[in-house]
Amino acid sequence: MSKSVYDRGLLKPADIAKLQRVFDEACRRREAHPDSADAREIALNLLALHNAGMVEEDMLMEAVGFRRLEPKSA
Repeated sequence: MSKSVYDRGLLKPADIAKLQRVFDEACRRREAHPDSADAREIALNLLALHNAGMVEEDMLMEAVGFRRLEPKSA
């Protein structure tokens, strides 16, 4: 019996929507343009955390939504 796409580890629509909300808010908090290198870092971290089992929206936001304390380089 073949597995569904969701049983093979792919993201469900609800997961994608949750990750998008966290990504958008993290970019806003960190003042990162969605197409920037900072935003790519946020997205990669979000996916890694989610794949590692951190699936609660508030925990993901806490993990990636912080403001950087060091100044951005010019």
